[in-house]
Amino acid sequence: MLIHTKILDAPRDLVWEVWTTPAHLKEWWGPDGFSLTIKSMNVETGKILDSIMHGWGQDWDNKIEYVEVIKPSLLSYKHFGESEDYNFTVLVLFEEVEEKTLLTLKSIFKSKEIIDELNRRVNAIESGKQTLNRLENYLKTLVKE
Repeated sequence: MLIHTKILDAPRDLVWEVWTTPAHLKEWWGPDGFSLTIKSMNVETGKILDSIMHGWGQDWDNKIEYVEVIKPSLLSYKHFGESEDYNFTVLVLFEEVEEKTLLTLKSIFKSKEIIDELNRRVNAIESGKQTLNRLENYLKTLVKE
């Protein structure tokens, strides 16, 4: 399991909106230097986010199925990888902490070996940190407005 946490200086409802609205998601999703094309997005249990991440000179198909959606506190989804072994489940917890949001991102993989391989191939741990840093920076632009 990979766990990333971050305190975001933004209200929980805004963090939820930025995570679940296509116009916002495309502004920050992915590691540094990446962009996102959203083909379809429906944030409801059993529905799909179908997108393409662009980065490192490649296009990466990105498909997730929402398993549980509890606005504004929990998103759970299954990410479909290149094969069944690379599928993983993600829990995103949005907790209010003194007018800020504690975001906890838990990615649950089939094995530690898969995590190690993904970390070697696509720098998975650092890429997760960069993605949350991009979220934080994007939220700062919205909170200022």
